Order: sequence, then structure tokens, then C-alpha cells
Amino acid sequence: MAADPRLAGLVVLALLTGCGAGGPAAAPSASPATPQVTRTTEEGRPRVLTEADDGAVVPLSVGQTATLRLTGPEGGPEPAVTGDAVLLIRIANVTGSGAREWEIRAVRPGDGTVTVPRDGGRPAVITLRVT
Repeated sequence: MAADPRLAGLVVLALLTGCGAGGPAAAPSASPATPQVTRTTEEGRPRVLTEADDGAVVPLSVGQTATLRLTGPEGGPEPAVTGDAVLLIRIANVTGSGAREWEIRAVRPGDGTVTVPRDGGRPAVITLRVT
């Protein structure tokens, strides 16, 4: 008994679209070295860091991100990053929330340090440990 060619076509279509694998197939990344970006903690909540996290050592995996949220006026002192384990990317504030935000993106294993200037005092320092 020969298989119906329409059935074979449906099976191929299901495999290509991810049916049977629990959902749609993941889109291919730009290159094999490009990590998948994750914006949440293991508990599913966004990881948000502030000046209050001074002295913290925050673990991230390559490809994960966190948010640095600073209160204060637009044009205030800018945070700086040292090391090449993380990138600090400014996020445009279009809602007028009164806070400034940056994405901290883990790009390679190692440590990165974010330094946040403070008025009249020692800067806040947050270490990102990327694995």
C-alpha cells in the first residue's frame, strides 16, 4: 500500500513549522555566534538594577540582559562600564517616566563593572559576572 503524498507533505510542513515540537520553530540567528537574548530572571521577572544595588555581584549568562534604571533628570551623570563582558546600551525614554534606563547585555564570559555616579558621594558600583 503506497503512502498518500499529501500526508507526506503535511508531515514535512509540520516539522518545518515546529508543530509536534511544542510550538513554532525558532527563527535562525544572524550568525552561529549570536546568543539568544533573555530579558527575565530564572523566576520569569525582569532583572532591574538601580543605585541601591551598589556592591552587588550579579550573575548573568551570555545572551541574558538586565535593566539599569536610574532616577533623576534627563542629562544627569551617565553610568560607565569597564571590562568587555557586558555592553551598556541606552534605552530611549518615550513615556516621560522620570527614570533613565540602559540595557546591560552579557556578551562574553568574564566580569564587567557598571559605575553609577552619585551627587556628592562615592559612585555605586555593580559587578556583572558573566558565564
